[in-house]
Amino acid sequence: MQKEFAAKTDKFYNGEFHNENDFKVDTGERDPHSDRNIPKETLPAEKLENVERAQSGELKAAWLGHSSSLIQMGDKNILIDPVLTEYASPVSFFGAKRFSEIALEPENVPETDVLFISHDHYDHLDYQTIKEIDGKVKHYIMPLGIDSYFLGWGIDADKLHTLDWWESIDLDGITYTLTPAQHYTGRNPLKQNITLWGGLYMKDSSHSVYYTADTGYYDVFERVYEQLGEADLMLVEDGQYDNGWSECHMMPEQSVQAVKDVHAKWAIPVHWGTFTLCNHAWDDPVIRITSEAEKQNVNIATPSIGQLVDYNSIADYQERWWENYD
Repeated sequence: MQKEFAAKTDKFYNGEFHNENDFKVDTGERDPHSDRNIPKETLPAEKLENVERAQSGELKAAWLGHSSSLIQMGDKNILIDPVLTEYASPVSFFGAKRFSEIALEPENVPETDVLFISHDHYDHLDYQTIKEIDGKVKHYIMPLGIDSYFLGWGIDADKLHTLDWWESIDLDGITYTLTPAQHYTGRNPLKQNITLWGGLYMKDSSHSVYYTADTGYYDVFERVYEQLGEADLMLVEDGQYDNGWSECHMMPEQSVQAVKDVHAKWAIPVHWGTFTLCNHAWDDPVIRITSEAEKQNVNIATPSIGQLVDYNSIADYQERWWENYD
């Protein structure tokens, strides 16, 4: 497998994948721990049940909490990094526990044309979710090496499509392109970066959607615009940041700049509101990104967890619902 990776990409050498720039996970002293790290009460979610397919030419999106999302491009259903369980962890007694309701229960997941996994961290790739919904999934798209997990879990190899950065695949009228990101991988601390990571740019004849995945801020967003064009909707990473790991996650102000770099018409902040993996207040990401977006004249929509947003009316989703919770 390593020989195959080395032959396919110059970012794989010395037995692991590398970022485009010099990179380190730990970059300094961690920020102080907020006493509002977790909300005092469970955040509610709008429950998605009996999800109907959208129509040709339509674009709809539901943020499911953290980075999990359901995208409807035309009549195709696309799931992104679904973690539909109570813990972002291999075991229930250790790791991040969900502090928001589950918007889409596994039994209510609709027939899914494509399921995308951005990288192998537990808050993005959940074994239990995959096993429960696999029978509803037609295709999986993922960065190089992630398929090894799926094959080990007994998933049909014919459903798995692995991509390198900037590589594309066309499925049922939608083009999916894996975009670079500045991050790292590993579900085992002794086996780091043996799988690739990345975001996803999706485009059909009517719309385009860009999911940044977990990433530090750098010039990749300018290149996404140059190579793939402006995005109608951008799911931008906003949360789990810290000055102590400033190269692998964006600060909210950087997230706004990333939206500007991509020339995205609208953005929805993700990677917050569900699991706590760092020290900032649980609502700090959305407070800071909406404040900065207002200053920069950037369009940010803030649907509540589970709301199915019709892109034609995305400007209506401006309620500051988080202000109702401590």
